[in-house]
Amino acid sequence: MRRVLVFGLVLAACAKIPDRVPTGTELSSFTVSLDVWSGSELTITSAGLRSTTNLPAVLLDGSALPTRRIDDTTLAATLPDSPGPHAVRLAGTGFDPQSVNVYLRGFAGYVEGPALSGRTEPGRDPRYVFGNGPLSLRRWNVEANKAIDLGDSVHAVFCTRGIGPGPNVGEIVLTPMCESGRWNVWHTEPLYPLADTAAVRTARVVAVLATGRWVVLGMDTVFVNACSAGTCTTEALPGTDGRDVIRSPRGDRAALLARVVGDPAAPGAPVLDATLGTVAYRVTALRDARGAAFSLDGETLYLAGAEGASGPFTLAAVRAGDGAPLSSARLDFEPCAVAVDPAASWLYVAGSTATGQGRLVVFDPLSLEGIASLHVTSVVTVGGSTRLCRIMPNPVGHLVYVVDTWAGAHDAAARAHLFRFETPR
Repeated sequence: MRRVLVFGLVLAACAKIPDRVPTGTELSSFTVSLDVWSGSELTITSAGLRSTTNLPAVLLDGSALPTRRIDDTTLAATLPDSPGPHAVRLAGTGFDPQSVNVYLRGFAGYVEGPALSGRTEPGRDPRYVFGNGPLSLRRWNVEANKAIDLGDSVHAVFCTRGIGPGPNVGEIVLTPMCESGRWNVWHTEPLYPLADTAAVRTARVVAVLATGRWVVLGMDTVFVNACSAGTCTTEALPGTDGRDVIRSPRGDRAALLARVVGDPAAPGAPVLDATLGTVAYRVTALRDARGAAFSLDGETLYLAGAEGASGPFTLAAVRAGDGAPLSSARLDFEPCAVAVDPAASWLYVAGSTATGQGRLVVFDPLSLEGIASLHVTSVVTVGGSTRLCRIMPNPVGHLVYVVDTWAGAHDAAARAHLFRFETPR
């Protein structure tokens, strides 16, 4: 009888166990952004944040991150610049302690590129860039880091500081013979000539804006030329070390990149009217421009450069039509290139700090607020006074390439640099 009584007490006790844990003791689950920029912010969402005033600690691989509350169910945690896979968990009363795996996208690596010097120009395919090889025009596949040499009769590399941009994407300007000063516009992929410009003579890098409109990037002077009905005019920009010309996708504007603008009567970074072949306006917020890019619709121009002879450095957005200022952001590094991602709302600026630390910073193109700052871990400086720098987004591969090449007189032994960055998918 005694055993039966004990067994009955056990059954009675079990019958009083509740079917579920009381609401107050349930663990709150959470969700995070699984694929984000390294060095940006991680968004954490949990219904449990509504009922707590003491925010849980956000741990990345066991280390606490700085956090801020966005709303009653959302936190933002500041991430370090540490590309690769990581584990995130919340440490706080009432929250699920299980970790969630995230992947931070950023600097993926550096490799030395092929022998390539002078100004480069991308082709129609985002994997290809053209430039001066040791003996002839060279096409570089940055994805595979392989280069092929094209016929030496196509381009005379030893007398130019690179190749120029044509009036449309996928068109380049080549100088076949230095002695004659001829230059031709060529189509890329496949490579074939489009226009013969033998009547115009120069052995410098030429940027063709439109028919009868071109720019000669001289060593100390940039010449803006316009020819119509057999009559040509030339506008010289004195004291300018010409570096590059960046065209608008609309074909109406082109930004002139120059290290030094030595004309005190007309200070500011020049922007050209491609239709007239003249300087349309100057962006007076910058003494010179080191990098530039137009928005995909051609309405906005982004310029990164120096406010004074040696800085500080600024990223400025202006209205492309007339140069009216829109927004600006201070840069803590010397920029060398700017690019707009054609498939996402990202604006890239590449360059190096005063200590030589390479950097690629991602901005919101509307507000110019920084999204992520990606550090290059190699000892090779990105850009610099003796290098020409270019950013090449590849949305299909979720990559961004930064390439730079020797900017001086042709050097057959000068090698290119290739920096790869991964973007969120």
